[in-house]
Amino acid sequence: MLDTKIIMVRHAQGDGNLKGEFHGQYPSDLTPLGITQAECTAEFLKDYPIDVAFASDIPRAYSTAKIIAEKHGLSVAKDEGLREICGGVWETMKFDDIVVKYPKEYDVWKHDLGNCTCPGGESVRHLQERVRKTIERLVKENAGKNILIGTHATPVRSMACIWKGLDISEIVNLPWVPNASVCIVKYDSETLEFEIEEYALCEHLLKKNLITELPKNI
Repeated sequence: MLDTKIIMVRHAQGDGNLKGEFHGQYPSDLTPLGITQAECTAEFLKDYPIDVAFASDIPRAYSTAKIIAEKHGLSVAKDEGLREICGGVWETMKFDDIVVKYPKEYDVWKHDLGNCTCPGGESVRHLQERVRKTIERLVKENAGKNILIGTHATPVRSMACIWKGLDISEIVNLPWVPNASVCIVKYDSETLEFEIEEYALCEHLLKKNLITELPKNI
């Protein structure tokens, strides 16, 4: 019985997105446009039943979830398991500089992401396992509820591999999900079987011309 839903939202535009910098676990927050995007998604989800809310403790994800949760009279619990990848020495570096200073490592990030380990940081495989365990724990702890989850791009893509039955090595074939986009997945809280209901839902942002694109070298 698919009795529990997660409503997973990628954070709205953050400072790192705007500056073209690698902000993995760096505590950057939303830009003014990001706040507008989050408000748009909050309005889109205002009539969708949400019972509890969790988010990465990184400000851009927490702020996005908070804006949405407030429409439902909910507070947001922070969970480190929902964080973005730890970028190690890449944190706060401009992507243009990473390409020059770490060409081999960044080529793996671009073309073989599932097997990438950020220098001095976390591997994508480790991130996927961390996020999977966190999602499954939240599903079990909140059986029968609709759970808002505010997180980041790589966690969403890594979970999409699981939801779509793909090995993490195939993550490179999944496009980045837009800022403030929504994924809805139904779970059985006992067996942890799942079914995708919506993936990278962003029509509400498109209607208001609020989609932000990542640079080509990310």
